Amino acid sequence: MEVVFGKDDIESHGQSDDQPRQTPPSDISLLPPPTALDVLRYRYHHGVNLGGVFVLERWLFPSMFPSCAEGASELDAVIASFAESDVLPTKEKWEAHWDSALSNEDIVDLARRLYVNTVRLPIGYFTLGYQFTINSPFCSDVLRVVYSQAWKAVTRLCTRLYMAGIGTILDLHAAPGGANCDSHSGTSSGRADLWTNPHNLQLLAHCVGSIASTVAIDQIPGIVGIQICNEAICDAPGAFDFYRQLINGVSAIDSSIPLYISDAWDLGAALDFTASINTIKKPLLTPVVVDTHKYYCFTAADKAQTPVNIIRRVAAELDEFLSRSNSVVDKGAVGCVVGEWSGALDEETWAWVSAADRKQLQRQFGLAQSRTWHERASGSFFWSTNMDGHVGHAWNFLHMNALKAIAVPRYLTFDFATVRDRRGHAQEHKESLKSRDINNHNEYWHEAAPWQEFEHWRFEEGWELGYQDAVGFWEMRLNHGIQGAQKGADTIGLLDLWILKRLRQLGAVGDFVWEWEHGFRQGVRTAQQALGWDHE
Repeated sequence: MEVVFGKDDIESHGQSDDQPRQTPPSDISLLPPPTALDVLRYRYHHGVNLGGVFVLERWLFPSMFPSCAEGASELDAVIASFAESDVLPTKEKWEAHWDSALSNEDIVDLARRLYVNTVRLPIGYFTLGYQFTINSPFCSDVLRVVYSQAWKAVTRLCTRLYMAGIGTILDLHAAPGGANCDSHSGTSSGRADLWTNPHNLQLLAHCVGSIASTVAIDQIPGIVGIQICNEAICDAPGAFDFYRQLINGVSAIDSSIPLYISDAWDLGAALDFTASINTIKKPLLTPVVVDTHKYYCFTAADKAQTPVNIIRRVAAELDEFLSRSNSVVDKGAVGCVVGEWSGALDEETWAWVSAADRKQLQRQFGLAQSRTWHERASGSFFWSTNMDGHVGHAWNFLHMNALKAIAVPRYLTFDFATVRDRRGHAQEHKESLKSRDINNHNEYWHEAAPWQEFEHWRFEEGWELGYQDAVGFWEMRLNHGIQGAQKGADTIGLLDLWILKRLRQLGAVGDFVWEWEHGFRQGVRTAQQALGWDHE
């Protein structure tokens, strides 16, 4: 089934920085430095989900569900509210819920005390407006009234986050028909009717295209990316073909906007798909990132394990990603975020240990995950940041931070004096470090393949830009490029995709482009070491 973007969705908005150049630059001096928006989109995302706000879940916000509500979904809650209090009181209640999700003080706390730099914001197709609900369960005159201001509420929230230095991934958590069978898809139908219903697929394409058009003309600031859907069912029929059509459609609007796709519980297959998209060998397309979720409390196998065994497992997670990254020229670029994770373990698991040991093991479990995600992923987002009650809950971001169970990348905590000093150290030692790395590279290949003629100048050119870009990300806050930032630095998180962007801008061709990529990666590594970016 072919999905079609609306005419308004593909209206020309001018050529983005990522569009192909007629005359590629002949050297890196002609490449633009990283912009503030580049840093927002490609940095390591130390993030949190804002769940249960625009897509209700009963366990997160039971106060939004009247006692007569028959299920646990957004639709159940709003229908029950009509029955209890009529349309206008429901509208007022929903709007108050959206606007009170995060106060200005809460946002400052996220940015300055908890060091969050990105929020994943679940929304529904019904959030975008009545025209996106045609022939869906949310298509009614009364629901049209309730959700009439929903998109404006999203825009206000994203703007307030942006002003504090926090970017936003807009996650179409509730897709038409449901990308999965769960109630967090907006209804309690128990079906994943997105994938086999052409109307639902077309409606979702319209949603994605509309959001992309809005982002492209900068009507909503600080958007890191758009997630097409949440937790797609395993082996969702036609999913990759559908994604490919959306990628083409968004690329026609603005090829700089990253798209995020669900891994559908098969991380390797999703990464292979994105590697086929994120390549210098094909026409320019928007960068595509894989979203994977890591929970250890739902399956029978998890429940049967001890907390210590589960903690030990965490360090080996994401091997599928690591084995596919680090070679953009040969294999394509991949990026992977842990879009949801928590501190939750099942009570069957906790039954293996004494109550006295539980708090310490809870802390170890959270630290093991957050450290692993920082070391192995492109970003991570805890589920979730706020909810009714649940003080001391393993799903509560504030509680897990109070427990000191979430490791914060140390560079996010630095004051600007430290950021400036470390930048000075990196700049002071750059030339000596460059000479060391270039000599090591040349000597290695002279010994490994003395008969081969190489293009080692490519390694040097790549190293120079990699070092510059790493410092550019590091100093963006210090240079007031990130709105509202008062401390901290950033590092490149989506490194494969950033390298792909640079290779496309450079227009690099030839048999030895791999040397340029090797040099770029070494330049980034060396700069980060000189900057002292270590985790803790």
